[in-house]
Amino acid sequence: MDRRPRLVAVLDDTATGCHRAQLHNTTISWSVNGRFVRSFRMSETKPTIEDVLFARFATEPNVPVVSLCIFGIDTLNIYYYSGESFLVALPFAVARVCSLQQGLLVQRQATESLVFGSSLPSLFSLQSPRSEFTMLGLGHLPDMDRVTRNQHVMLSPTPSRATSGAIPVFNDPNIELLDTASSRSGGSAQYVLCWDSSARRHLVYQCIVIDQPADSADYTGDPDPSLSQFSGISQLSSASRPRMARQTSLSVQRRTSAAPPIGPLAAAASRRKSGFTSAVKNDRRSSIMFGRVSFNDSPAPSYAADIFYEQRQMRAQVVLQLCWTERRQRDEPCADARICVVQSVVGSNVLCLMAGGTVVTLDAAFEEIMRCPAASMAPVRATRPDMDDLLLVSSAGNLQLAPGGTIKPLPLQRNYPPNILRVVYTQGSKVALETSGHTAEVSVQVPILPLARSLVASLSFVLSQTAYPLLWRAAIALFMHCKAQDDQVGRLLSLLLHGSDKRVASAALPARVKAELRDRASAVLFAFRMVYEDTALQKSETFEHLSALGQFMLQFSLHTGQTRVHQALVRAGMVPAATVDAVGISVKTRQRSADSDAAVVPSLTKWALSAADSQMQSFPTLDHIGNLFGITDAEPAAGARDSTKLLNITSNMLYQLMIERDTALVLRQLANDKNPMRLICQLSTDMQWLVHSVIETMKLRCISSWPLSVLALIGRHDMIANTNENFDGNDLATSGQAYESALGGVSTSTEPKSITELCEQVLESSRTETETWEQSSKAQEFSTVAFSRDLRLEEVERLLNMRAPTFTAISLGESSDPDDPNGPRLQFLTHLAQRVLALPLSQALLRYSSQQLKPQSSLPIIYPKVAARFRGHKTDITWTPGEAEMNWPLFHSGVAAALSVERDQLCSVHSSWVLLNWPSEPDDSNDSTGSAAREFDAAMASHAGFLLGMGLLSVDKSESSEGSASKQDAGRGPLCNMPPWQAFKYLSKRHGLTSIALLLGCACAHRGTMNSSVSKILSLHIPNLLPPGSSELMLLSYGTQASALLGLGLLYMQSQNRRMVEVMLHELEITQGEARDSSNRLENSDPAESTAECYSLSAGFALGLVAIGCGQSTQSLADLKLLDALSALVSESYGTASISMRTRVSTNRDSSQQETVLNDFADMDISAEREMVSDLGPIAAIGLVFLGTNYNLAAQRLSLPRSIPHLRVLDPFVVMWKLLMQSLIMLEDIQPTLEWIESRIPAACTQDPAADNEELTSDLLRIRLHAVAAVCFAMALKYAGSENAAAHAAILHHFDALATVAAKPSLSYESSLTKAAAQSCLDIMCISASLVVAGSGDISTMKRLRSLHSATGSRLYGNHMASHMALGLLFIGGGAQFTISNSTASIALLTIAFFPRFPQHYTDNNEHLQAWRHLWALCVVPRCLVVRDVSTGKMCKDAVVVLGNKRAVSPLLFPLLEDTSAIQVDAPGYIPLKLDIATNSHARELLSRRRVLYLQPMQNAQDLADLSQYKEWLAATLHSVEQLIQTWHSADPARTISTIQSVQRLRIYVRVSRSSSLLPNAHDSSALALTNNGNWAESTFLTWLAVRKHVLGLGQLDQCRRLLTRYWTGSVSEADEPQSYTLIALLYATLDLPSPADAMAIAKQEIKTVKEFKEYFEPKLTVQHTKDEVLERLCHLTQTGSVSEYVIKEARIAGKCEMDDDERCYSFIQGLQQEPREYVRKREANGFMDVAATALRYERLSDN
Repeated sequence: MDRRPRLVAVLDDTATGCHRAQLHNTTISWSVNGRFVRSFRMSETKPTIEDVLFARFATEPNVPVVSLCIFGIDTLNIYYYSGESFLVALPFAVARVCSLQQGLLVQRQATESLVFGSSLPSLFSLQSPRSEFTMLGLGHLPDMDRVTRNQHVMLSPTPSRATSGAIPVFNDPNIELLDTASSRSGGSAQYVLCWDSSARRHLVYQCIVIDQPADSADYTGDPDPSLSQFSGISQLSSASRPRMARQTSLSVQRRTSAAPPIGPLAAAASRRKSGFTSAVKNDRRSSIMFGRVSFNDSPAPSYAADIFYEQRQMRAQVVLQLCWTERRQRDEPCADARICVVQSVVGSNVLCLMAGGTVVTLDAAFEEIMRCPAASMAPVRATRPDMDDLLLVSSAGNLQLAPGGTIKPLPLQRNYPPNILRVVYTQGSKVALETSGHTAEVSVQVPILPLARSLVASLSFVLSQTAYPLLWRAAIALFMHCKAQDDQVGRLLSLLLHGSDKRVASAALPARVKAELRDRASAVLFAFRMVYEDTALQKSETFEHLSALGQFMLQFSLHTGQTRVHQALVRAGMVPAATVDAVGISVKTRQRSADSDAAVVPSLTKWALSAADSQMQSFPTLDHIGNLFGITDAEPAAGARDSTKLLNITSNMLYQLMIERDTALVLRQLANDKNPMRLICQLSTDMQWLVHSVIETMKLRCISSWPLSVLALIGRHDMIANTNENFDGNDLATSGQAYESALGGVSTSTEPKSITELCEQVLESSRTETETWEQSSKAQEFSTVAFSRDLRLEEVERLLNMRAPTFTAISLGESSDPDDPNGPRLQFLTHLAQRVLALPLSQALLRYSSQQLKPQSSLPIIYPKVAARFRGHKTDITWTPGEAEMNWPLFHSGVAAALSVERDQLCSVHSSWVLLNWPSEPDDSNDSTGSAAREFDAAMASHAGFLLGMGLLSVDKSESSEGSASKQDAGRGPLCNMPPWQAFKYLSKRHGLTSIALLLGCACAHRGTMNSSVSKILSLHIPNLLPPGSSELMLLSYGTQASALLGLGLLYMQSQNRRMVEVMLHELEITQGEARDSSNRLENSDPAESTAECYSLSAGFALGLVAIGCGQSTQSLADLKLLDALSALVSESYGTASISMRTRVSTNRDSSQQETVLNDFADMDISAEREMVSDLGPIAAIGLVFLGTNYNLAAQRLSLPRSIPHLRVLDPFVVMWKLLMQSLIMLEDIQPTLEWIESRIPAACTQDPAADNEELTSDLLRIRLHAVAAVCFAMALKYAGSENAAAHAAILHHFDALATVAAKPSLSYESSLTKAAAQSCLDIMCISASLVVAGSGDISTMKRLRSLHSATGSRLYGNHMASHMALGLLFIGGGAQFTISNSTASIALLTIAFFPRFPQHYTDNNEHLQAWRHLWALCVVPRCLVVRDVSTGKMCKDAVVVLGNKRAVSPLLFPLLEDTSAIQVDAPGYIPLKLDIATNSHARELLSRRRVLYLQPMQNAQDLADLSQYKEWLAATLHSVEQLIQTWHSADPARTISTIQSVQRLRIYVRVSRSSSLLPNAHDSSALALTNNGNWAESTFLTWLAVRKHVLGLGQLDQCRRLLTRYWTGSVSEADEPQSYTLIALLYATLDLPSPADAMAIAKQEIKTVKEFKEYFEPKLTVQHTKDEVLERLCHLTQTGSVSEYVIKEARIAGKCEMDDDERCYSFIQGLQQEPREYVRKREANGFMDVAATALRYERLSDN
């Protein structure tokens, strides 16, 4: 028994490698590239393994996932390469399965039962493990036309019942699935091989997979309109495999390319609307079971009818179309039947079928191309790296190769195993062969030299479509027998020249190919010359191959009579062999050449130097051969255009440089390549430097409108980042640990810690428990940059620490009772608790969006801890609060923990992560003391706050980078996509805080969207929106109702929804007209309970949010007359002092006069007014509806009485509230001055409260204090986050005045009331002072707030809440990173969050719900404009940002972009950035949202030649010219070609270096010093002068002149021909000499004798000598003294000969000193005289 593991499945994937599955007993092992990945053991209880194969399922765009599919009897196990697993229930018995390009193709076992006269569907497809098995459609030509037009295709159960536009289901029971195939080289069409038992023939169907709809669970890709074309095959699926009932068959799959995915031919394949659902549970550790519809063999008629009824509405996912039928009939399907796809020599797909020992190949029209016998076949990549050839096994057991599958197979002559039975599988060029007894893996790749491949490919532009495959076959046969690749070029050229190869008989060219080569000789030479020019540009190619190619071109031109072409090739430096005329064709009988046309014999140097810029044409390419030579029957081979890719890109770059039309076009063609840097590295050293210099120059001149590919090539990623919507700063190429280490965070050092460090670590861990926050690197970076010079941030963290104990100097005696309520210990702890329990609200501000999120674990929540260490004690003493007292502090702790998460990370968190933070239920059986229940209650309170924080931190889609969203779309965050069942799970707990948090959180997450689902949930909690009687059943607290009402306002914010406005107005009316009593509805212990006052205020806030700032401008609400309706609800009486007095009493309850105050009010009957609701809600509604409208009539409705008696009886808080809303209505009139503040205070109260001689009475003084606080709060709201110095100074002035009043001792009853009022107003002044400078960490404000931190009896819970929130605002998010917005919506939300009346104790929610205090989180915006390194993401140090006339150092306060047209940024070591935002509105909008500018580090291109290497090449070129001149009579041809090519390119560089695209400009002259452009241009020009000087010296020799004369007259002897060609090529490469034809034409017209001929052409070799000397002297001339002296010296030298004005200007400017040179360049003078005058003008200005 063979116990070795057997290979059962193979997949060669281009992305992940070669996947193999081996079966050993009941264990399947999966390996990738020989590395073990996973193993699967099938136990005895599991079903038998029926089949094993690999497949692909697309889960992301363009990312197919490799999966291993294991078929059992009734189940399918799918294992992803990533580790996910799925268990799919098979709805039928599977007969055969094959893999498609994406998904599976499954055949159901045949059955004879019929339903309604038709068989059940036989073929099904599975596109994803999460989708259903879908039936295949049978398409015909009209239907396929609709499919290719991306129209929906519906399935019909039977052809007779097919409706209009529907196609029948594939339900032929006689069709048996055999194999599937698709191309590995691109495309998307697939083919299915089947056997028709009724017709007894093999059939081939074209398989088209239609894209799934957008709401499908899996993604299938982008549209591809070419699905129905045969040339669009993109994937080769697995071979057919019968059922592995006994585990005997072998699954074979071959590699698929990463081609574009299957496109949506119709946005179709919607899921069937049946009652059978799929229960999906995705877990990496467990499998997944799906419930699917079962297609049984004998279903009941009614059930089958239901199936067919559903099929009528089913869209097709996979459609089959019959495309080929076998001619002959067979008794049974062939055992060797299979199908595959290869590529022809021209790149088109060829379909290969094998059946009965015969292989047939079909073209795109399914016409037969070739038929040959074979025992096995497989596609293999033997001759082309990206395309398949057909590998055959002959009947004798030998390997054969059919290149392209269209020509006669060639035998492979290597040492392959004998007696081959079949091909098991292929992996690229490797093949697994089955022989008798074993399996061997061999390689069948034919190595081909790149130059040889390019030569053969270029001939596809010349030869006809029938002749070129024959040439390709002969070339492949030749290459197979070449022992060394270096011999391929020579033997190929010999084959083309002579038509055969002496050593390889199969490499002979047919007569038809020879005739076409002879007849199209000019085109052949053109193509080879293009390959010659391209090869000369390559760095790796040797010049021996070029020499051989040049000799062939010379000899071929003579053999075909191309005399002028031969002369042109000689002038290009090609040296012929010793026997040039071997064939014996005489010169007289040679054909006339069209050499006069420059395009016939292309020369890169001649093209670059011949024509003027304005008349210059682009350099020809291989595609021009058809038009130039009239060839119409040629078709380029696949990849043939890449034969001259370097030449095309280089010539295009030179063309754009010389015509100087568009700078962005210089590198566009190069940038459009998939890997441009790889192409650049293939260029020679000198050409690399040219590209390098162009890239470095383009870096300084690029603009944001250039193509992204060009910007990426030149390395301006900062331009891409600043203008590209899809750029994500989180994806920067930064090492996380290195980045953290640079900020002082995580250390990357691997050195062992010292003993000192270990001791410090132990001491740190043993310290008192403190807060454990893992601050993100981004937040730490901001705080480090902003506050690195002092310890203000550390001091604030110490002040706001919730866990650290407080050290006090109070000494406790031994006899003190710890439980004594009047004892010093309990009194101090009680006062300390007032401060500590208010700290979570400040922590929410301080830690906002500053913590790294760990989605795999729950979010830790830190609870406040009240602990003190008294003098003389070594242990901490903690305060034990009551259960009700801790609910809201714990709630705020949950909000603080949620808001600490970075909101960018939270956007990607799934809603299920919220359930991960759900507290565990207590075990009542083991909880005898009730501690577990209390811990659960505390956890529920904190989890409620966590829910609210998740909603507050959700990002609105309108503010995200994804663009605008519809009104029904949610934002991004866990609560945005929370399913309804999860929301009702929370609400069903009937936990008051949880209900409040969920309602508010969902409303905040969907704010402004009018989401219908959220609206329904909120409406359920408002009794007046429910049917009669249902409100009594819910027994909702006022807190829950108020939260739901305010949530509706947030949900419909700024929508002006009429229905909501009417609801809110009705709620205001009923709360004002009736008194509500909640004492009988709920227990008083409910922390969510509130009063009707709070409900009325929430109705006013909600109404204001819905119609915020609309005023009288809206037409939909005009008939409601909101101003009149709301004004009627505002009380006109002034006898509302009872509420105020009650508030004053509670405010001063700890003072010594509290008992006196209570006695004074003992006789007042306030029980009747206790349930009366104040008019704060209607006032708030008026203020928010008319917010910022400056509507005087609305402001007058809130005016205060002018008479002092009426003013005295007003509640001071109502005065504050009315003045605040008045100021917000007249928002534009607010001025940041003290005068404006005084103008808003009532005239009766205009007196400085800090004056020594008080003239105001106590009641008027209290009104003044409230009025000042209201006006300052309004000013702070307008200038929130703006850091307006004037507004901040004015607020601080009154802050100090109020602090002085609050600090005065209360010696009487009235003074105690005044002090309490001053303390209450000081709370809102703290908020006002911090709002203006939010996030700045202002030290003056911090000092004032720090003085209010003491835990004394005069400061209550609300006082500490205000001062702590002010400190948090000052350092929001850790400081410097965020601030508060001052938009209209933000002002309204801030008014709600910082409602001027703060709670008096922990459970106080009478007028304002404590949960609303966190609405400030909806107003947080990035504060600073930050400059970052685009490559690392770090902040750029000392970056200077120029905004118009203002200059500031980053990070700076974000400016107003409306007043800015352009932004310039300069930083040391970075490329200067200039961003035009006046014309680029997209960049402006992106910058306003990101508030980040990216800079590109100034560094040279990597892996490219630098200036030193280029100068080495210049020196080598000069040296090679000198050597060639000395040994020209015996020079080696390869060295000659190398020197000639270098000289020709040197002339091109001299021409290009003077292009304005590379010359320095005025604005970037300093930056160009880094790239040394001027230096390299000067070095190039001097080298060129030296080379020309040497060549001109050679031209003075009489021998050289005689040889040149003989060459012109055509009398060069064969004895001295090779030497003469070397000399002639050097002269033509250096000098502008005429061609022989032109020379003879001139001689015929103007010269009569030989003497006249010599006298005419002698100056062309001598007159340039004097000019060259002058140019050389001018290049070495530099300014050493004054400009005048330099001008005189230059004139003496230049006057010796006539010079070009541009050359003289260039040399003159280069010789000037730096300052005058920059002055001349900035003036842009025209002509030498203007340049000299400008230089002299500079000298006069500098002397003055």
